[in-house]
Amino acid sequence: MLDTSAIRLLTPADLESALAVQSRAFITDPLWCFLLPEESKRAVLLSRFFKVFVSAGIRNNQAYGVGDPLEGIAIWSAPGQPETGLSALVQAGFLNLFASRFVFSLARAFPIFNQFDRMQKQYAPDPHYYLNTIGVAPESQGKGVASKLIKPFLAQADEQGVSAYTETITPSNVSLYEHYGFRVMEVYLVPNTDLRLWSFYRPAVSPG
Repeated sequence: MLDTSAIRLLTPADLESALAVQSRAFITDPLWCFLLPEESKRAVLLSRFFKVFVSAGIRNNQAYGVGDPLEGIAIWSAPGQPETGLSALVQAGFLNLFASRFVFSLARAFPIFNQFDRMQKQYAPDPHYYLNTIGVAPESQGKGVASKLIKPFLAQADEQGVSAYTETITPSNVSLYEHYGFRVMEVYLVPNTDLRLWSFYRPAVSPG
């Protein structure tokens, strides 16, 4: 059973605070810096994109938070749960983003998102827990917030005898995931960029 002593499921009432945490956590993310070098425009797009993404996670009961006020959020899907895929994003208003001035930036992101999807299917074909995203407010980083959003799900995965999977485009996250037992499965260099995508797989750990 998931240990919810330090985390809680987010509700629609948490959307705005979750959106603020996630957007601020990703303001220096390599992908978004690549898509929108100008920080002010990046902040606007992040807010719009994550409103769709986090709304879908909350609707699917897959968005979790730590702290009051909120310090960090994560979206996890368990084996057998639908992931926050395209259909869920469409319901949350994803297509409306293509009527915005950021349509060309989003179009540039799609080949990268497709690589993430390809790697997950390739390296985690078995039932698994999937960490879709994690974001910690800048002032709360280094205080164990990420641990509270990761460890309970890995413990549950081990209890159920299933694996876990995630990915990142942020070099500083590599050692974090390795610390929790994830193995690097692939490092994909995005053509004509300096961007790298890391794929991580963590097999179930047997007790003892």
